[in-house]
Amino acid sequence: MTPTSFEFTVSLPGDARLLGAVKGLTAHAAGYAQLGDSARDEFTSQVAAATEAAMAAAPNGSPIDLRFTGAEEALTVVISCQASASVPRSTSTSAADLTIDWATDGSRHVCHIRQRISA
Repeated sequence: MTPTSFEFTVSLPGDARLLGAVKGLTAHAAGYAQLGDSARDEFTSQVAAATEAAMAAAPNGSPIDLRFTGAEEALTVVISCQASASVPRSTSTSAADLTIDWATDGSRHVCHIRQRISA
């Protein structure tokens, strides 16, 4: 792994008590990608909020998958969970260097969170 090229995946139970671990992993990945403090904090906050929404939408605490990818141009986290009858209450947004996109892909809710890395 290098600051411009890494990928790791985590699968965890849909248990809100694990949000602290998600925040820690996200902050670590953001630091590894050399994001500034404010971008790191905002990215970590958004990933935690999306994970919490996925946990709330996943049926009976089913697993939540998070894939962290660092590349020269962006840091990306893809969060996915088994789809229940309700869609996560989060909406897709885009602001400056951060985009958040929710979608349903077959039987899964998927959230793509992308933080552009400034040169």
